[in-house]
Amino acid sequence: MSDPGRRGSLIWRAALGVAVTCAGVLAFSGWFLYRSLEAELAYRDDMALMGRLEQVRALLQDSDDLSALQARPRLYQNMLGNRDSLLLVGRDAQADIIDINPHTDAIPALQALAVNQPPRREHVVTWQPDSGSGLLLLAGDGTGRNGERLRVTVGKRLDERTAMLASYRLRIYAAVGLGALLALLLGVLVLRRALRPVRAIAAQVAGISPRTLGQRLSVAQIPQELYEPVQALNGMLDRLDDSFARLSQFSADLAHEMRTPLHTLLTSNGQMLNQARSVSEYQDLLASNVEEFERLNRMVANLLFLARADHGDCPIVRQPVDLQQLGDELCEYFEALAEDRNLGLHNTMSGTLQADLPLLQRALGNLLANAVKHATPGSTVQLRSERPGNETRLVVMNRGDTLPPAVIPRLFERFYRADETRTDPGDSGGLGLAIVQSIMALHDGRAALRSENGVTEASLHFPTVER
Repeated sequence: MSDPGRRGSLIWRAALGVAVTCAGVLAFSGWFLYRSLEAELAYRDDMALMGRLEQVRALLQDSDDLSALQARPRLYQNMLGNRDSLLLVGRDAQADIIDINPHTDAIPALQALAVNQPPRREHVVTWQPDSGSGLLLLAGDGTGRNGERLRVTVGKRLDERTAMLASYRLRIYAAVGLGALLALLLGVLVLRRALRPVRAIAAQVAGISPRTLGQRLSVAQIPQELYEPVQALNGMLDRLDDSFARLSQFSADLAHEMRTPLHTLLTSNGQMLNQARSVSEYQDLLASNVEEFERLNRMVANLLFLARADHGDCPIVRQPVDLQQLGDELCEYFEALAEDRNLGLHNTMSGTLQADLPLLQRALGNLLANAVKHATPGSTVQLRSERPGNETRLVVMNRGDTLPPAVIPRLFERFYRADETRTDPGDSGGLGLAIVQSIMALHDGRAALRSENGVTEASLHFPTVER
């Protein structure tokens, strides 16, 4: 058998699922953290611009002479802190007083805030030129100490923030990839260890053969999740063991039952061929052979029926059956045999029953044949129907010898006879009650037998079928 490879491996599939799940969780966490960092950086930059605008406004208002401010550009550069910030102060939107723009970025026309209007975050403008880095800009009007109206524009390049976020993104990608790979490898290792009990169970199952069907899987050290499957496997082995034993017994019984008529045929024919016989002797031999052939034919037919019933190849057709009419027909059929044995037949069945008519006739016929065969001469065999609870019970009762309690459970076994010495021309070969049980199983019912104080009752129990 070829190795299906990793593609068909449960371990690799489960480990891949774990890895994909971990990658998804890490990716979502990374995305959330990335968005949080991006929002925090944007908030800090906006607040820094707003504070810078207020500082410059205050500085301009407190300054005695604008020319003194122009002469001190290093003061503003130190205040701005780095080369990515800019500050423009001028008259009429012209940066003719202070012009700190290290990268000479082009500044778009901005709506300036009024002198007394405090800046808010929504006033900060993000400007992305066609070429170059993006800018955060904020413009507002201010006044000098002499009351001169000035335009103040503060800004910051987004290079640092963009680089920081790009680096963070790369780290997230690396973390997701490495995390998924690590989860895959750890998942394989953990699953291999976790599936050791499964491999141990497989080894035990592989060691079971027809000769060792009595062996059962150990449940001593298996995980809780595997307890029920192992118990189910043990239950299956119990059923297989029982079926195999029954099949072996059935084969032995069948060989024994077939051997008797075949031995009779061979012996009688061999004796007749030893010397010349009269015509009447040959006729008697042929009549005896026909009897044995009929017995073999009945046995084969019964075995075929049982085999089909066991494999579910006997579909039943339920229909309303008139029980009184069925009982009368069966009593009429067995009337001659009952008279030969000085027996009476009495039918009190009534009502209707949803059942397969031919199979019901066969089951009741087998019970009635047994009752007539074993009833005490001069007694009456009775048929009656009962409806206790949610079932219909059909009972065949006869008076005769009380059956031993140890015998009753075995009467429904195949080829079992309570009296091995009794054989009749119509003998079913020990399959009559087994056929009855199979017919009842097809109807989801059961057959039962009770024998007490010289009264034997065989009953068929049919569950109520809703129409």
